[in-house]
Amino acid sequence: MGTELAQVLRSGPFDLALRTAIREQGLSLEAIQRRLARRGIQVSVSSLSYWQRGRSRPERAASLDAVRALEEVLELERHSLIVLLGPRRPRGRWIDHIPGSLDHRRTFGDQAVERVLADLDPRANTRVETLHTRIDVHIGPEREERRVDVLQIVRALDRGADRLVLVTRAGPQTSADADLFGLVGCRLGRRRIDREHGVTAAELLFDLPIPPGGSTIVEYSYAYPSSHVATEYERKVGVPGRNLALRVNFDAGMLPAGCTAAWRPHHDAPARTLQEVRISSTGQACLVVPDVAPGVHGLYWEWDGTSADRLVRPNLPMSAGS
Repeated sequence: MGTELAQVLRSGPFDLALRTAIREQGLSLEAIQRRLARRGIQVSVSSLSYWQRGRSRPERAASLDAVRALEEVLELERHSLIVLLGPRRPRGRWIDHIPGSLDHRRTFGDQAVERVLADLDPRANTRVETLHTRIDVHIGPEREERRVDVLQIVRALDRGADRLVLVTRAGPQTSADADLFGLVGCRLGRRRIDREHGVTAAELLFDLPIPPGGSTIVEYSYAYPSSHVATEYERKVGVPGRNLALRVNFDAGMLPAGCTAAWRPHHDAPARTLQEVRISSTGQACLVVPDVAPGVHGLYWEWDGTSADRLVRPNLPMSAGS
């Protein structure tokens, strides 16, 4: 493999990497089409031409299968082309970030978030695709939030996938820093705290860096010691992902009067109510989102004597995002 090809396979973009690989192999598009056909992959010469010129991108499942076969035809490492595409999006051109993603200002609506992230790697969370996130929020008998347990499965989209950056924000009556514990598959890296605004950013360093196309599982828990009555939990998401499973576990002796799932596309957008959520007799309320759009995903509950009108407010106090 030539130096130029090795470089563009690391940095992209996809069309340049494909064009360079084709040139290095010395194959015509017609010859590539025939070799793909022998593997049972049907793709037109015009599509191959558009892909290598950047006029269109393979996004449908059949097209992605063709890209995987192209890696074989062009004698490239497995996943070397596919990772340059990033997560599948229904439309739009690839620009310097994942299409549809939100910056931290639109995700959190707080300049303090930008400050705590200033010297951390801004691309850490865009180097991976989140395949599954399971969040368990534990509410105590005094209606207080006790802790949040998170399990996250991620797949590397690019080289250098070695960490996640977690941002949490305390509730309005909480002055203590977040306690981060129970790390599995990762260890704590740098941590930045803005105590005035209750914002914490922390690096979760994978036990091993993930090669492109590889996956890993990390687990962690965090808590803000507080006696404040909890009425919501939000997951603020900046990058598209898959399979968010959010479960709030209430004390069986202290159940809310009702619970609602809602989403809004950014921090100051009106909430879009998705559904009323039933609370089981054992105290669980669950929200499952198969395709996770960037924005604010949350569960909001009412205790006797409280109101659900907070759903229309743009800034809710407790959040976590990745």
